[in-house]
Amino acid sequence: MEDLRKRLWTLAWPAITGNISQTLLNLVDMLMVGHVSALAVASVGLGGQVSWFMMPIMMAVSIGTLALVARFVGARNFEDAELVLEQSLYLAVLLGIPVLLFGWFFGDDVLRIMGAKGELLSLAYSYLKVVFLFYPVRFVAFSFNSALRGAGDTKTPMKLGILMNIINAVLDYLLIYGKLGFPKLGPVGAAWASGIGISISFLTGGYLLLSGRLVLTLHPRWRLEFEMAKRILRIGIPALVERSLFSFYNFLYMSIVTRFGDVALAAHQIGLRVESIAYMPAFGFNVASSALVGQSLGEGNPEKAERTVYEALKMVTAFMAFMAFILIAFPRYLVMPFLNPGDPNYSEVLGLASVYLIIVGISEIPLGWVFVLSGSLRGAGDTKSPMYVTAVSKLLFRIIPAYLLGFGITFGSLHIHGMGVIAAWLAMSLETFTSAAMFWWIFRRGSWKRVKV
Repeated sequence: MEDLRKRLWTLAWPAITGNISQTLLNLVDMLMVGHVSALAVASVGLGGQVSWFMMPIMMAVSIGTLALVARFVGARNFEDAELVLEQSLYLAVLLGIPVLLFGWFFGDDVLRIMGAKGELLSLAYSYLKVVFLFYPVRFVAFSFNSALRGAGDTKTPMKLGILMNIINAVLDYLLIYGKLGFPKLGPVGAAWASGIGISISFLTGGYLLLSGRLVLTLHPRWRLEFEMAKRILRIGIPALVERSLFSFYNFLYMSIVTRFGDVALAAHQIGLRVESIAYMPAFGFNVASSALVGQSLGEGNPEKAERTVYEALKMVTAFMAFMAFILIAFPRYLVMPFLNPGDPNYSEVLGLASVYLIIVGISEIPLGWVFVLSGSLRGAGDTKSPMYVTAVSKLLFRIIPAYLLGFGITFGSLHIHGMGVIAAWLAMSLETFTSAAMFWWIFRRGSWKRVKV
């Protein structure tokens, strides 16, 4: 068990560090934009939510890539693992270009449906167009990193993430505020900064890959191998459906939050950014358990795969308990750096965002279980079970309660007043608990051990 725990941590800590760097990209954006105005914060947050609606398409490639690479590496078949990597890059490009065009031409329509209007709509759409411009590169980079993680290399994605974050932070300062002769672009400058950072980071990774310095090496065949592409997509399509459902439910959820007003939306976005750091340990163990479960099944050792999941659950529980304490005990101090004290909505946003962190802090441990269990199932190639959990849990335990409790319920002459945005946050926490319970039941059944990839 000690050796297994060490392997989990060896894979988890670079994934945690790398994803913290990725999250810091968003946090730095929000920190600097937050000192422009609450409206700027709301526009970046809302634009970011719309851009993530397209991520399910990328998941169809990246999830299949990780599962197949992990299986092949576990079986010591590096030739097919590298073929999976190459085919995933081609698929990512083919899917990324239509996404770019959609965001550029229809992003404003999506924002209107979500309830944005006036200056918020204009600012969010300007931000959104630049974000979507870099989506093909984002897709390819994500598939590249998924292949490396499936092969057991989490350090290279970490290093590339740190490089990306440094470039982003420097360009944020220059382009948001117009320093050193650069144009003052406000929130749009944050979009350019993140896109350029992602691009330079990926080009660096591509050079390392082609030069043979990584665990996988790319020997381009410059053609799409349809059989391998089909295997990637056969595993990934349920993940696409799951992430599409997730994005659709998130779209509905954000539409509910948006209708509580700009102050509530700003508080939600700031709270979300702070929490995104808190669940980084969970992401790390998600990556580690995915890779090790897939590799163990590739070795023909399902018992080892099961032991891996149990150890990952123990470790993530300890980490997430600590994160929960921080969120619940010090919410105001975590929110303050994201706000401009001179903003007229300062006190109200600070109070609401603090409540958000306390509510989500209560569900951090089950959130860690969701990350580990869902990641383990995907690493085994079982992408259908997470699809079913998402379809049921988010609708019944997040969307419906958020709407009914947020806006109020009327039964004939009886009317129960709505709780506002706090109801939406309580529903989100409830859904985390129910998802964790459903994933645990699926894991205990054990059918994931027999999935063919």
